[in-house]
Amino acid sequence: MRQLQRGGQSAQSTIRDGRPAADAATATASFAQKLWRFTHNSRVTYPALLDPLLRSAREFTNARPDRVQLVVHDWCTLAFPNHTAKLDRKTLSHDRDVGYDLHLALLVDATTGSPVAPLDVTLTTANAALSTRPQPIPDQPAAHVDQLLSAMKHIDRLELPAKLVHVIDREADSVGHWRAWDPDHVVLVRADDRHVRRGGQPTKLSEIHAGFRAEQRFEPVGLVKHHGVEARQFVAETRVVLHRPAKRKVRGKSVEMPGRPVELRFVMTEVRNGDGDVLATWWLLTNAPAAWGDAAEVARWYYFRWRIESTFKLLKSAGWDVEDWLQRKGEALFRKLLLVIANCVQVWQLELRQDASSEWFKEILMRLSGRQVKRSVPVTTSGLLAGLWVWLAVRAVKEDHDEATIEDLLAKHLPLYAENAVPPPTPRKRKKDV
Repeated sequence: MRQLQRGGQSAQSTIRDGRPAADAATATASFAQKLWRFTHNSRVTYPALLDPLLRSAREFTNARPDRVQLVVHDWCTLAFPNHTAKLDRKTLSHDRDVGYDLHLALLVDATTGSPVAPLDVTLTTANAALSTRPQPIPDQPAAHVDQLLSAMKHIDRLELPAKLVHVIDREADSVGHWRAWDPDHVVLVRADDRHVRRGGQPTKLSEIHAGFRAEQRFEPVGLVKHHGVEARQFVAETRVVLHRPAKRKVRGKSVEMPGRPVELRFVMTEVRNGDGDVLATWWLLTNAPAAWGDAAEVARWYYFRWRIESTFKLLKSAGWDVEDWLQRKGEALFRKLLLVIANCVQVWQLELRQDASSEWFKEILMRLSGRQVKRSVPVTTSGLLAGLWVWLAVRAVKEDHDEATIEDLLAKHLPLYAENAVPPPTPRKRKKDV
């Protein structure tokens, strides 16, 4: 990696005949060539690139043994509608929606909501499912929810010393999949309105919610931010049973598939303003034991799901701009993507440190990023990542050229920025005509 960042050992700082030496002049091309070779080197395996990040996850859980931790699952489309040189683009929702489908399973601290490290990463192209698992994925199901069971089994094989709760958004609300997950895997899903049994009687989740609200059985659990505005959160909980047949598409027809009943905790969450108006509502289903967390903690676990959304945003911005990458094959893009995710992990670790040296380094990276931030929030994850991108570029230049060479170039071409630049004379003030 050090060779890759520098762009070549041979670039020297000498200047001959007013020009940089030939090796130094080609340093940028050398870096591009090394990156191209790295991303296309089949000996650089995906599991090997993820291994340092898995060590970070293991160190984190080893320091907090037997505590509840979250594994947040989500998918992100990497859109390349105009990059026709990418011949392995996958058609997603429609003809113009083409690119790659990225699945990320992110370990998140259940106490603070801080992201820790990815546990499983898969990039699906038109030709293959590229994965960080030791064994290749022979056939990736098209439906996202059908991909979850194999991901959960793989994460279980990592044997992290933690009680893992898999957190998934509402696209995973499926009775058939609940029967496949429970009881081997602990899952938290945001639910749609559905038919269930409560106390042996058939009902719907919306009817249960309305009854709890009419009986004023919601309890306040603290303050939360809703679209940047402080609001109050209320929760209520009961037990329900999923009893209806699952539905699957078989040869284009919907077929009912009966199965065993699954008993789950139903946690209702409301976010209200100061006047008591409901701003947001979540219906959450989980098979997590009550000893792992009460209703307020379950609601907080789902709230922390937003960290994976912010991770996808970091990959698409903050200087990385994955959807502008020019690799022609998913294999090369996936290797580079794993390097960028490793940078995210490093920055997340830096954010948590509060010693004087770390605070100083954060300030340097924020200055390099050029980002304008609020006084109340002087450090942001995207700002640190953007600053890191500049830091790596500056370090590569400084390693290939000594300080005298850089100052000589500045003095000749940008004299105002040279170290010994003479400030321009201050123009004299002219007396105003009377």
